[in-house]
Amino acid sequence: MIYPTELNRTFSNFAFAMEHSTTPQEQAASTPGLGVLEKAMGLLNIVSATRSPMTFTALLNASTLPKATLHRILSTLTREGLLRHDAYTRTYSLGLRLLELAHEVWSDFDLRVAAQDEMVRLRNKLGVAIQLAVLSNNHLILVASEDVKKPTVESSQMGVRLPIHATALGKAILANLDREKQVDLLQSVPLASLTAQSMTSVDLLLAELDLTRARGYALEDGESVQDELAIATPILDVEGRPIGALGIRCNVQNFSIARLHSLSNDLIDGARRISHNAGGQALSIHPQSSPGDEQQYAITTCVPSRAMLGEGPIWSPRDGKLYWVDILKPSIHCFDPHSSKDMEIPVGAMVSVAIPKATGGLLVAMPNGLMTFDTESKQLVPFCHPEAQRPSNRYNDGKCDRLGRLWIGTMDMGAAANRGHLYRVDPDRTWKTMASGISVSNGLGWSPDDHKMYFTDTARGTVYAYDFDLMSGQISNRKSLITMPAADGLPDGLTVDAEGCLWLCLWDAWAVVRYSPEGKEILRIRVPVPRPTSCCFGGNNLDTLYITSATVRLSEDMLSRAPQSGSLFSVKIPGVRGLPEATFAG
Repeated sequence: MIYPTELNRTFSNFAFAMEHSTTPQEQAASTPGLGVLEKAMGLLNIVSATRSPMTFTALLNASTLPKATLHRILSTLTREGLLRHDAYTRTYSLGLRLLELAHEVWSDFDLRVAAQDEMVRLRNKLGVAIQLAVLSNNHLILVASEDVKKPTVESSQMGVRLPIHATALGKAILANLDREKQVDLLQSVPLASLTAQSMTSVDLLLAELDLTRARGYALEDGESVQDELAIATPILDVEGRPIGALGIRCNVQNFSIARLHSLSNDLIDGARRISHNAGGQALSIHPQSSPGDEQQYAITTCVPSRAMLGEGPIWSPRDGKLYWVDILKPSIHCFDPHSSKDMEIPVGAMVSVAIPKATGGLLVAMPNGLMTFDTESKQLVPFCHPEAQRPSNRYNDGKCDRLGRLWIGTMDMGAAANRGHLYRVDPDRTWKTMASGISVSNGLGWSPDDHKMYFTDTARGTVYAYDFDLMSGQISNRKSLITMPAADGLPDGLTVDAEGCLWLCLWDAWAVVRYSPEGKEILRIRVPVPRPTSCCFGGNNLDTLYITSATVRLSEDMLSRAPQSGSLFSVKIPGVRGLPEATFAG
């Protein structure tokens, strides 16, 4: 925190006066190493800690300073307005100059003023303590708090330093710095083990920061204070840089991590409003409140999961099972429709695709590269890493063409525009950049004759069609096939059926839509969740459409209306079959 010039001038004047008014004898008698300014600050702390004004005798006893030194320091503090002297009662109290200096500090710091009304609104709406913090040099400082006066939540004190590695507020800010700054900062501060849950490994913290940035908010589960939970989201300026963090803190007796997840939408909206008030970003997108007039089909809940970001379903004829992932949990799922059992395999970092390999096991995409994954031993082995030079990017949706080459898109962790790429990864571990300038890479698919490849940029609301050459693995002549306004939902994952029609999941629209090869809507199926994410055909006859979904950033109200959010669904449409999804040839 930077103090204004006036504050520096005040203390400089004071120090100069004291230095030239203290005798050598008094300096020798004083505590070794204790400077004049420290003595003055000590007196100010004594006065501020006492509710009633203090007499000279009381200050003399409390400070243990020599009488002459105390007299000179009190005279200077009073002259500078930092203390007030009441001649009638012969007492000292804090001066009005301190209020003036505080006003000058905060007048240069707009964030606290911009956040005040929104923090009160959130506290009253959610019934929880709301906190605001900023990063000052290498320290996280709590600059404002709106507390709910409950015995289980202690009142927060403005100006308190918080551990940056063990708090949701700290992780929310850290997650939105570039990788070099993250590493420098984590290496410059002590990563103290405050509780049994504290993370003190830089590598583990970096993985946690990747998850934080991808989902838009940070979590804290007893990491700084035992039995306390917290959630926080960054407040970003117009260039997407974190200028602070807004958070919720509560006790495990009253809240759960699941409940905090459901409050993330309100918190993110609050941070965006504060950003707008402070001249920052204010974009906000919400799911449609209810489905429209879609066609009704019998939707089966295969796995009643609460996946944060279920994605990447792919049917494996070899195994007779469906693989899918929860990007933000993070975990790999394997669903067996014959037994109706779903096996969940936790992994240590974000995983966006899990594609069966022709030689056994899976090829998975994680922030530190593409990995082979042995489903028996659970061993991960590096395969290749096309985005190695872009640590702020992550892999997203990916599929294999009919020759077993992986096509996979990337995106910025925080979904910043135009930073993603589309890669073709060959079985011999080589790769090639096929497209750039992508914002949110998503659904991929190929026409039955392999003459077209489809690729989605969700942020642009567009599904593109490329001319595709199967033998050479080249794409060309990109055209917009399907474009939709954000109010109608956002295009997410897709698959292609045997007739060459596209099945597209619409995020925030409660629907999966079938389009003709020319991009014309044919059929709209209502699903019981606002955020379907991706789909594929599976089963022995490829006549079952499997649909993944998400809970991330859904409000409590929306989750109450769509309690199956995050589940895996299936539906059968008479007369419709899919195409076999290719395995990776490596």
